Amino acid sequence: MGALAANLAVGAAVLLAGISAILFVVGLVSYTRVRHGRLLWVSLAFAGFAGQGIYLAVDAYQRRGELAQAWDALPALTLVNLGIVVALYLAVLRE
Repeated sequence: MGALAANLAVGAAVLLAGISAILFVVGLVSYTRVRHGRLLWVSLAFAGFAGQGIYLAVDAYQRRGELAQAWDALPALTLVNLGIVVALYLAVLRE
């Protein structure tokens, strides 16, 4: 994975973090207006995406040249993704 691809990975992670942070704020504002519990869970899910994006950006920046061979972050990212999926599931769970 060359330097250009590594820099694109950093940019994509920063974009993920930024968009997720914006959606987290929008979700919190919506929750304060409507006071529906599902909106809070969706907001927490976007906060998880933002955290994951920040982690990916830092990790990708520190290891720009060796991203293709570095699979050691996979377990942590898997747990983060599992938490996000659970949060989204709880957001759409029918009562």
